[in-house]
Amino acid sequence: MKAIAVTSLAALALAAGAFWLLRAPPAREDAAPVSLAVAGVALRIDPHLARAAADLANPAPEELDLVAALPDLGPAGDKAHAMALEKLVFLTLRRMDEKVEPRDKPMRLYARFLSAAIEVHPAGLILRSFEPGSPYQGEQLYMTPPEGRAFWARCAAATQALPATCISEVRIGGLDIRLRFAPEALGEWEAMTAGVVRLVEGMGR
Repeated sequence: MKAIAVTSLAALALAAGAFWLLRAPPAREDAAPVSLAVAGVALRIDPHLARAAADLANPAPEELDLVAALPDLGPAGDKAHAMALEKLVFLTLRRMDEKVEPRDKPMRLYARFLSAAIEVHPAGLILRSFEPGSPYQGEQLYMTPPEGRAFWARCAAATQALPATCISEVRIGGLDIRLRFAPEALGEWEAMTAGVVRLVEGMGR
């Protein structure tokens, strides 16, 4: 179990590091939407959302990485490299997981590893820690009461190499969207969730 826990934390750290360190480049002059089929789902992507121009070169990627700005989830564009991390949300669009929906993960995947203690977050979320020795030890789970179906986020504390990071997931328009953001953004979870839905649904029109 200890090895599994280390693997879980390492995976989260690697994912966080990749997204915190790879900021969006300056905005490209050509701002025309780019048509892609991400995991088979046809989308039109604002190029100012891409972390790198090369990310839009493949017309049929299995995954697509984007970066947006809080609070409205607009394209970060050439501002991303200069913005505070708590004002950025990194998104990965990918194929739906047929085994479990994102909204069911708190109860189906995480519940058995959580401690009994419950705290209340100012933004109306509840906070529970993962048990020592579990696959997610050292992390915390924030979620809407009682089961996190409206919103949840797994958060890991900062290390010497990486800042504190939260991950969450939502399903929109035939895709699963993984979000990575700073814990400071938890207070804006409602605006962030609504913004992601608006952003991704707009890509399909």
